[in-house]
Amino acid sequence: MQYGPGFLATFLYYFSTTAILTTFVASQGLHLNVSTGIPQQFGLLTGLVAGLLGGYFNRTATLSASFKNRDKFLQELDQTLTEMGYQQIDPIDENVLVYQRSGLRKLLSGKIFVQLEEGTAAIASRSRQVRSLGEKI
Repeated sequence: MQYGPGFLATFLYYFSTTAILTTFVASQGLHLNVSTGIPQQFGLLTGLVAGLLGGYFNRTATLSASFKNRDKFLQELDQTLTEMGYQQIDPIDENVLVYQRSGLRKLLSGKIFVQLEEGTAAIASRSRQVRSLGEKI
C-alpha cells in the first residue's frame, strides 16, 4: 500500500524549496549578488539539512498489525487514534479507513490510512505518526 511519498520525493521537496528560499533570502539579507555563489552555498547547505530532516520525519511509512477480531481491533484503533487527536472521516471503501486531525493540526500531521484485509491491517501515514501509533497498539 503506497498512499504518500517515500523518502526520496520528500527529500527533494524539502531540499529544493529550502535551497531556493534560502538562496533568495541570503542574497537579499546579506546584500550579496547571486553571481558570487555565496547565497547558493547557503541555500545548498540549508536545503540539504532541511531535506534530510523532512525526508526522515515526513516520509510515508507503513505499519502492519495482525488481529483476530476485526470489530474489536477497529474499536481499539479508533480509541487510540482519538486519544492522539484523530477522527475518522469518510472511508475510501469498506476496507480503507481514513483518519485526520481537525483544524490547523490536520495540515501539519497529515492523514492516517488503514487498509484492512483478512486478519491484518496496514496503517500508512507520516513516519513520526506511524512510529507513535506503533508504540500504542
